[in-house]
Amino acid sequence: MTDTLLSALLLMFSLGFMGSLHCIGMCGGLVTAVSMSRPKVWWSGLLIYQLGRVSTYALLGLLVGFTGVALSSFGGEILQRSLAIFAGTLMIIFALNLAGWLPDPLRRFSAWANKKTGLAKLVQKASTHARAGSWYTLGLANGLLPCGLVYAALSLALASNSAHTATLMMIVFGLGTIPAMLFVPSLLHKMTPDLRKKSMYIAALIMIAIGIITIFRSTVHQHHMSMLLNISFV
Repeated sequence: MTDTLLSALLLMFSLGFMGSLHCIGMCGGLVTAVSMSRPKVWWSGLLIYQLGRVSTYALLGLLVGFTGVALSSFGGEILQRSLAIFAGTLMIIFALNLAGWLPDPLRRFSAWANKKTGLAKLVQKASTHARAGSWYTLGLANGLLPCGLVYAALSLALASNSAHTATLMMIVFGLGTIPAMLFVPSLLHKMTPDLRKKSMYIAALIMIAIGIITIFRSTVHQHHMSMLLNISFV
């Protein structure tokens, strides 16, 4: 595994992990609705649900990976760097929303997608039956919900210019979100509103830093490339 790939995977895991507090408030509500409707938390079901989400992310990663390969002949290096800048910008916007400093621009779209995908019915079905298929399907559908965090991850995956790498990046991103999503029922009970608010702020600041670094690295690389091109034509 090259250092570049390792860095990309660490970035994706960090993106998923730091944004997981958002998952507690948004997507995690689905898990809570299912978990709290049962006498005991069905951990096997929650794991199957996570597998469904990661499966969707992997499929999306594969699709954007092939798209990136197809587009590379048109934009090449410039396209990759532009996508990385776009992803960094999405990270910052998502972080501002995470901390409550910016309204969620996808709120209405998410509500519409929730209704269209029938997640409410899937949640009800999963809560009344301990069936692996229901929980896996719920995870698959949940992975398709509009989310700025996922869009940022997909933008980075698209910039990888490799279907294999993009798929791996989205799998690692999904794994990064699992800790909060898996333990969301107990976390919601144990975290006080003040503690959760402070945790959101810390996560938001870290994500803003990651977004700025992503943009800065892409901009600096483009500047160096431009200098080299200018020198080569002198």
